[in-house]
Amino acid sequence: MQKLIELAGEIESEELRKKVIDLIKNPKLSNPKFQKYPKEDIEKVRTPFSVSDLGVVEREVVNHTVTNTELCLKIADTFEKNYGVKVDRDVLVAGSLLHDIMKVYEWKIDEEGDPVPTGLTIDHVFLGVAELYARGFPEEIIHVVATTQGERTPPKSLEALILHYVDTLTSLTEFFTSSKKQKSPQMPVIVLDEETFKKMKEEKEKE
Repeated sequence: MQKLIELAGEIESEELRKKVIDLIKNPKLSNPKFQKYPKEDIEKVRTPFSVSDLGVVEREVVNHTVTNTELCLKIADTFEKNYGVKVDRDVLVAGSLLHDIMKVYEWKIDEEGDPVPTGLTIDHVFLGVAELYARGFPEEIIHVVATTQGERTPPKSLEALILHYVDTLTSLTEFFTSSKKQKSPQMPVIVLDEETFKKMKEEKEKE
């Protein structure tokens, strides 16, 4: 947590820096209808992820976020020095620090210490975009967060492009350097399966 706040200190805009730190310290959701989901401590959050069918590993969200942000800053330095381009560091740092913040609602740690899904029906990217919008963050930062994965919305700014590729690089590095890989992940993929339809039918019959 402290390292995230220290990195937020790289943001020159006092107003933006305060908004970022407030969200890191207290990622409370603005929409009361979503406050039913438990919030995990960001320092405890670990999330499973996979690369193709090679297995599943877990990542620590804080370490991943710190690594991304440090790399983004170094790339900004190099681009400005060697290419003479201007990188908006405030946008880049804010987007990097907040791109995974809503994983505190997507995953929780069970009694055995394993990450399990909370049942959130939208992923952390959608929830993050929605919360940033609700809190009045600039469009440029919302875009950086929305395009981190690059699948639904492609990067349309240099800052978004930098984070997208940095996030991909760190994810691959985390995967291939992990000493623990699972072949059969306990990750929800199919939501509307036979069991779900059965429950829906039972609930309908109760009405």
